[in-house]
Amino acid sequence: MRIYAAYIDPASLAEDRAVTLVKDGICWPALLFSFLWAAWHRMWWTALALFAGVAAALAGLAASGAHPATGLACVAALSVYIGGAANDWRCRGLERRGRRLAAVVAGRSADDAARRFLERGEGPVR
Repeated sequence: MRIYAAYIDPASLAEDRAVTLVKDGICWPALLFSFLWAAWHRMWWTALALFAGVAAALAGLAASGAHPATGLACVAALSVYIGGAANDWRCRGLERRGRRLAAVVAGRSADDAARRFLERGEGPVR
């Protein structure tokens, strides 16, 4: 079972709440596509910081004359960190935009977790 955090928009009407589910754990799309993942979720400053961070790491490694395997290991480690922290960043971004944590739901998939959340009577999932 996977664990999901359900965020709702309290400004929505009670019968039409916008709900966003965020999976707990590693975010594989963020691990593989870092700044593109952040831009997809409209986390513009995070996307800019990820792009600049990866570019600076690559430029620093190239300027230092590091072996290509060292550069690959550094980029892989940075990608693993980003993948592990990405869903936490997304949760904080939702909270900054006014969403509030409504529940923590378990399910085999996002659809299963959404169904369980809806059974609580919280509103439709978007």
